[in-house]
Amino acid sequence: MVQRIITQPAQIKKEDGLADLIGQFGKWQFIVLATVSIVKLSSAWSQMAILFLTPNLTFWCSNFGDNTTSTGQNMTCYDDCIEYSYDTSPFGNTIISEWDLVCDRAWLASFTQMVLQFGILIGSILFGFLSDRYGRKNTFLVSVVALVAFGFGIPFSPNYITFTVLRFLMGIATAGTMVISFVIVMETVGSNYREVCGCLFQMPFIIGFILIPVFAYFYRNWNDYSLALAIPSVIYLGYFFVLTESPRWLVSVGQVDEATKLVTRAAKLNGLPTSKVEETLKKMSEKIQDESTAVKPNYSDLFKGSMLIKTVTSCIIWMITGLTYYGFNQYISQTSPDPFLTVGAMGVIQVPSILVSIWLLRHFARKLVVIGFFTLGGLCVLALGVMPDTFWVTLSLGCIGISCVSLVTTCIYIYTSELFPTVVRNMGMGACSTSMRVGSMIAPFVSNLSTTVPWMPNVIFGLAPIVAALICLLLPETKGTALPDSLKEVKDTA
Repeated sequence: MVQRIITQPAQIKKEDGLADLIGQFGKWQFIVLATVSIVKLSSAWSQMAILFLTPNLTFWCSNFGDNTTSTGQNMTCYDDCIEYSYDTSPFGNTIISEWDLVCDRAWLASFTQMVLQFGILIGSILFGFLSDRYGRKNTFLVSVVALVAFGFGIPFSPNYITFTVLRFLMGIATAGTMVISFVIVMETVGSNYREVCGCLFQMPFIIGFILIPVFAYFYRNWNDYSLALAIPSVIYLGYFFVLTESPRWLVSVGQVDEATKLVTRAAKLNGLPTSKVEETLKKMSEKIQDESTAVKPNYSDLFKGSMLIKTVTSCIIWMITGLTYYGFNQYISQTSPDPFLTVGAMGVIQVPSILVSIWLLRHFARKLVVIGFFTLGGLCVLALGVMPDTFWVTLSLGCIGISCVSLVTTCIYIYTSELFPTVVRNMGMGACSTSMRVGSMIAPFVSNLSTTVPWMPNVIFGLAPIVAALICLLLPETKGTALPDSLKEVKDTA
């Protein structure tokens, strides 16, 4: 009886007409999932590359400008120092040693990551709006081309300013690929498979995470490392030949003829009848147009009526997720004596987390999973502050904490996509992604507090997810419901 209560949603919404035509999941949905999700590899590389671009290095003053051979003490800043030298082992040349990001310039190491995340923030807003207005396919292709171009520009940056500007532009492009690709998948599969596909969609990101220390191990110089991460992205140009528009978006904007052709092909591929495709899609489109406002929806609709609490609450949860996930990853990697092993372990531990999240989301309510693992992850991080400071204890608790936050990240992607109707779904996901970027922009500065207030990162990264768990109580349950298409549906079911 307890489990029945947990897994049963408060209200089942309308039937999903599109899923009735093309099936909940078949060959067509598998092809979409397998091809679109590959772009998540670069999502991991662009955001997590910082783990090996700005490692903690031992430095000393090697030139005081007085023609003496004396050198300063390790890790000590001097006002009259002209040149610093670095012990870059086990790395080669990093951006720290390349552009002297120590002492009064140390904040620039965190700033370049903040700028990247700020680019993702801007890109989430920009591409979220454009894809809802002009379609998923075209805006996704624009973001892919930009991703490839800026990825190849970064390794050849002649100075810190150029490097940081290119990372900002890279962030904008990365946001487009992340937000749009997930919405394409969620609008393709039926409600019975959203949990599985939403979780599996995140797997390439984890694979990319695991590969980062591999790239860093074989390419120790920052520019070689950056180039190695950029080269695989060339494969994304293949989307020009295989990517199709989201049929759900086509129907929502009244492009029934194009949607009919696409849905007919999908139904044939899945072995389903096609005789009533056009008739059904016309009815769906007419209903959506009648229920939608005369003016095209925009971001202001996310903050009106019943959407206000959903939007604000979701944005806060996403911000805390970004703060915890990106900040704690950087904090653990910087304080580890073996960053290659530590980062690899933190990536590997997230694989079972993704697989477990599939089972959890299929058997338990979204809210229960998010609240439970937010709380567990926070407690593990807080425990780091009181447990013995040994490598294996730190690694174990760190991996458990990261796996919990990773599991929650996977869940909130699915959960949030079910809260917003089709006409503003990409804008809603864009707003949430923007909030996550705010958290991830703050994260490197919180992580670097360990050099001045050692206990502070543990407290912030531990308490924040517990706060998010409490805030999640304000959201409705969405398990087993069909995706809403119009704003009126959300109002009617509020």
